[in-house]
Amino acid sequence: MGDARVVPGLAWCSSASTSVVHLCRGLKKSAQQVRSGDLVQRDGRPFRVAKFQWMHGQARAAGFVMLDLVDLASGARTSEKLRLEDQVEVADVEEKAMQVLYQDEVGVHIMDSSTYEQSVLSPELFGEGRRWVASSPELEVEVAFFQGEPVAARVPHKISVKVVDAPPAVMKADGSSTRHVVVAGGVSVMAPAFVKTGDTIVVRTEDASYMAKA
Repeated sequence: MGDARVVPGLAWCSSASTSVVHLCRGLKKSAQQVRSGDLVQRDGRPFRVAKFQWMHGQARAAGFVMLDLVDLASGARTSEKLRLEDQVEVADVEEKAMQVLYQDEVGVHIMDSSTYEQSVLSPELFGEGRRWVASSPELEVEVAFFQGEPVAARVPHKISVKVVDAPPAVMKADGSSTRHVVVAGGVSVMAPAFVKTGDTIVVRTEDASYMAKA
């Protein structure tokens, strides 16, 4: 591969790992490290990566990355095609670890665990992750602020959820016995036969896949 280059107008931000408020700036990551749910910045506007796709190149050609982006202010969608070695800068985004209290017709009520300050977010800020907001009590989420305004929220990559409906498993022709179970919040998860109603399981939130029993 050739020399890496910085893509003009793009900035990348990963999720915070602690409850401390911090600014994501001064770092660079390669395009292949960007994932769905990350925040990027183009021409001073924040975008959320709605879809990340790694495309393999033909013959000796290197692969590339396709990013489907959503403008967090207008909701408009756009796409970016980047080389694997392209570098993107960390966005000037402030992130806080917040606790979900409950969700109603007004929105998602959250609380800053350090200051106990409460606020309400639109479920749309969670993107595809909004389906998990009601699945786990006292769920910890990351809320990103751009120029002082909340622009995105993200649930953890994996969470523990309670199984509320697990139909009997039936052995299939291929010898498998997995089936869909319903967890708190109404999300359907493909789980092994030994998972029963009332069990708590660990799921990957990105694709609603079963990981283990809690």
